[in-house]
Amino acid sequence: MKNFPLLKDGELKPYIKILTDYPRDDMASDEVQQALVTACAEHDVDAFNLDVGAITGMDTVIAGFKTAQLALNSKLGFGHIIHTNCAPRRNIVTKESKGHGVVLGFLPNGVCLLTVSEGYSLAPFYDLIEAGEISFFETRIPDAGSQFRSRDYFPDATARLGRYLQDRMRDLGADEIQKLISAGHADKILEDFEFISNPIKDARFNALPQGSVWYIDNFGNMKLNIAHDDLIKQYAAGTILSVVAGDTIADVVVGTEGFSEGEGIMAMTRGSSGWSQGSKDVRFAEVMLRGASAARMFKGVKPGTQLQIIAKKDLQECVKQIQLSGEKRLGTLNLYMFSETQLIQILAIEGLIGNGYQTDRLRSALEDEQLVGILKD
Repeated sequence: MKNFPLLKDGELKPYIKILTDYPRDDMASDEVQQALVTACAEHDVDAFNLDVGAITGMDTVIAGFKTAQLALNSKLGFGHIIHTNCAPRRNIVTKESKGHGVVLGFLPNGVCLLTVSEGYSLAPFYDLIEAGEISFFETRIPDAGSQFRSRDYFPDATARLGRYLQDRMRDLGADEIQKLISAGHADKILEDFEFISNPIKDARFNALPQGSVWYIDNFGNMKLNIAHDDLIKQYAAGTILSVVAGDTIADVVVGTEGFSEGEGIMAMTRGSSGWSQGSKDVRFAEVMLRGASAARMFKGVKPGTQLQIIAKKDLQECVKQIQLSGEKRLGTLNLYMFSETQLIQILAIEGLIGNGYQTDRLRSALEDEQLVGILKD
């Protein structure tokens, strides 16, 4: 069936992908792979494919982005299972040492997620969760008792889910499964899964601040969580931007798509990553430097870093109005020891730059020559 590529001769053949925070060449990754194969053999899971991938540096931002890029763009549908475990266990909210629990999500395209809910691991799904388009459930998969949950607990649970989905396809049939998926009734499909628990309806998930870096690829291209169509509404193609990341500022040209600018020109353009959100196809803006690494131009930038973006001409007008004001201090700020990078950060703190890139309020303040008054207050 076209809607069920993993359905072969009436039998569902799951595709199971595990993403862990171990490098592929680490022995731990091999142990997880072996545990997954063992669990599938024990539970009689006739899988289309089994794979263990890696998440860089125990980074929940990367974990969330990589999971979303694979899951939301999947054409495999029902039977495609992605388990993501990235749990650096760094927080100040709780003193408990046990790992965070695993949640089970069911996407509108039929993909099932088993994800350790920590940090920004589910940030890409935040809007879809808020809109009620994705259902997530608590699970009873053990989250304590082993330092190596990725090997000792999670492969077995993932294999059991694969076996369960095979059985549900056999019991309900493809037409009924499709009806339940289309109606958003994941609870009906998963109701008898041995690890399923309560639906999650509270605000347990974190959204990554707008204007942040989702991912830095092997070429040093910085994938942002700004839809490029939204960026273009603020800044026309060809606009020169002043972009701040940490203590670094650089000129970046707004491009249209891919390598639309020449070699050696840093551009913020429509990138290759994104996914559908309802009827809207979202493609994210990407900072790229043809022939070199854009990320290396920004000292210390990493996934999760929020950029602050402003048109260079607006930044120049900000500096001009401050200089003409005759002010030597703005509150506790000594303007003799004040850089453009610091100014942009202050504009963001004052709400004159919203979501890292929206400057409507700043432009209004500049037009009315109210900038200095706002900063003084």
